[in-house]
Amino acid sequence: MKNEAARCSVLLVISLLLTLGLATACAQPILSPTPVVPKPPVTQPASTSSTSENQSTAEAETPSNQAVAEETWYQVVTFSGQADEITSTFHIYGTEWHINWNIDANDLEKAVYKLAIYVKDEPYAIWQTVSNSGKNTGTVNYFLSNVDKRDFYIKVTSQYVRHWTIEIEDNATAATSYPIEISSIRYKGTVFPPDPAKGHCCNELVEPDEYVVIKNLSSCFVEMTGWVLKNISKPSPEFRFPESTIFPGGVIRVYTDEYHPETGGLTFYYGTGDIWSNDHSDIAVLYDSLGNEVSRKSYVIPTKINSGEE
Repeated sequence: MKNEAARCSVLLVISLLLTLGLATACAQPILSPTPVVPKPPVTQPASTSSTSENQSTAEAETPSNQAVAEETWYQVVTFSGQADEITSTFHIYGTEWHINWNIDANDLEKAVYKLAIYVKDEPYAIWQTVSNSGKNTGTVNYFLSNVDKRDFYIKVTSQYVRHWTIEIEDNATAATSYPIEISSIRYKGTVFPPDPAKGHCCNELVEPDEYVVIKNLSSCFVEMTGWVLKNISKPSPEFRFPESTIFPGGVIRVYTDEYHPETGGLTFYYGTGDIWSNDHSDIAVLYDSLGNEVSRKSYVIPTKINSGEE
């Protein structure tokens, strides 16, 4: 009887221990499984032509923050009018140039606006053409090589157009193409009495020692034959350069009615008379052999103080 009671007690203890173990096990928190780091995808070989589905080829090849170099344009000339017209000749200095045109018309469908571009001295052949084609504005670009001719004019055909404008620009200037400049003007010379020994028997010499200084700022020889120096402020003769070349860094002096070879470099005489005024500022302009302006220069006359003049 005692043995039976002892066996029952042992079974009861074992049962209680199992119950407590199960309760403890159920009371433990359920842990989340350890996250599994996905393996990186296999890298595909780079392709120069691959782009994403939502990205165009142009967008992929040009980063949005990449600076784009812009061309610098210089105004050559502007023409405007209403009817048919043939423009004056203009010179292109750069290797690239363009025409910006616009028209003012009541009815663009009826408006006719055509530009026929000719090379100077070649009126028998049209170089390029431009047409409005129902538009009221446009830009056309052209390129020139070192051997191309650079002087042009335009024949404008305009019908049912109230007003038109042509603006011509290129990517260089006269200064970059011809690094020749008028650097100074000695406007106030000396009046010399007649000198029979020099053949001046009757008339005095009026400021023959006036001169204009022209410099070559480049490292190249520049052919000056046919270039023209002129005072555009008053009626006066122009000086046309004879066959001559200015060396790199060279200086030319153009005197009024005198030679001065002792100054070094090239010297010429302009012509008889007082070329540059002493009482007001004149403007000297230098043109190349094609008639294009290369440089201009004026001078400042000091203000007289206490001169007694009102």
